[in-house]
Formats: sequence, structure tokens, C-alpha cells
Amino acid sequence: MTSAFGADEVRPGEIVLEHASRSFSIRADRGRTVKELLIGRSRSTGPPPVEALREVSLRIEPGETVGVVGRNGAGKSSTLRVLAGIVPLHSGRVAVGGQIVTQLELGAGFSRDFSGRENIFLNGALHGLSRAQIESRLDAIIEFSELGDFVEAPVATYSTGMFLRLGFAIAAHLDADVLLIDELLAVGDEAFQRKCEARMAEQIGAGATLVLVSHDPLLIERTCERVIVLDGGEKVFDGSVSEGMPFYHRLMGTEDAVASP
Repeated sequence: MTSAFGADEVRPGEIVLEHASRSFSIRADRGRTVKELLIGRSRSTGPPPVEALREVSLRIEPGETVGVVGRNGAGKSSTLRVLAGIVPLHSGRVAVGGQIVTQLELGAGFSRDFSGRENIFLNGALHGLSRAQIESRLDAIIEFSELGDFVEAPVATYSTGMFLRLGFAIAAHLDADVLLIDELLAVGDEAFQRKCEARMAEQIGAGATLVLVSHDPLLIERTCERVIVLDGGEKVFDGSVSEGMPFYHRLMGTEDAVASP
């Protein structure tokens, strides 16, 4: 059974998971046929649920920079979605203190019929900003996004890279205690990636906690001081990046490629 911590149990920027477990069904239930109902026969239950997280416990202090790595299906994105409050746990406890700013999916939180400018106001409001507060940051957000006149176009017409630019530009100008970022920087061009990294560094310098999921080892090494390695929904390493990344490469069987010039 899932339970939440009291608001006074965690500080702004602090993250706690205790024995967190979450599974997902991989079989769509199309219901039972009339014949099955009449003769009382049940359809095969199909494959068992996938355990995305299994008894994961961790504590992240305010201001820490933590990378989360692992093979596909290891539970990385599920962990961020649990921390963001998007996905509830089946068992265990979760608490995240303060204002959470997320970049988990391209276009998440956008209305596709709205322009980029209108979506800035929408996202700002969803994060608790007043119209006046959004207007005071509007020019900086638009400039950061590098969208130019496209900020007036419906986001339904945006490319993947444009979605990234607008989403990160908004996130970069919100007051965050906790930043949760999932792999999205890989979508942008190198110059924009570096600009995003510089902005993240400013937010971290101001005291924000960062949890970053990425398959890019160099990004983790540049950005994070601590790394958590997940495998099969379980935490298999939690420690310094200098020790954690070699562990990760051994797990993935890529240590020889990393060692090669």
C-alpha cells in the first residue's frame, strides 16, 4: 500500500523513496466474450505484469546532482514519473520537497492548438505563476527558445527540436527546488544542449536538486556528482560518478569501448 510523507517531513529539494514498487500490465484486456461468460471459462491471463520498480529506496539531499542510468526497461523513466507524482506507487513511500519542475516528455503539458506564446502562459499557470510573473519572464523565455516568429505558430506545427526548445526554455525560467529531466537534451543540436546545460548549472548553483536520466555517459559525468544505476527495476549501485560509471559500463558490457582511444 502506498503512503505519502507529511509535508513537514522533507525539506525543499529533498527526495525520499522508501521500498518503492510499481508494476505495469502489458496485456490489454478486451473483455470476455458472451460464450466465455455463458460457460464460465476465463481467458488466459497472459504474461504477468512488468515490475518497473522493485523495493527501490533512496534519499537525495537538497542541492545534489544525481544521474540515473541503466539499460532500456531498467526503471529509470518510471522512477522520475513516480517522483513527479505522475505515476502512483503500488507499495512504498515517496516524498519530494518544494517546487518540482519536470522535462519528461516532448510536448507534455502543451495544448497543441495553442501557439508557443500561449503555451508559455499555460505552463506558467500550471506551475503556480501569476500572469504578471509570466509576463516578466516572457521575453527571456522566447529569447532562450530561439523560436523567433514561430512562437506565434500553433505548437501542432512544431518539429521535435522546436518542442524541446520551448519546453526547456519554460523550465529554465521557473523557480525550481527539484529538476527532473529525462533524456530530452539528446534531441537538440549541440549548441542548444550546451546552453541548456549552462542554464541547469545556474539553477543548481541557486540550490536546485537535479535528477537526470540519460544514456549519455559524458553528460552524466559533466553534470552530476552522484549516479544511481538501475537494472531490472532494482537499484544496483548508488555512489559517486567516478565509481558508478565504470560499474555501469561493466554492467552494459561497454567497458572496452570506453577504454579505447
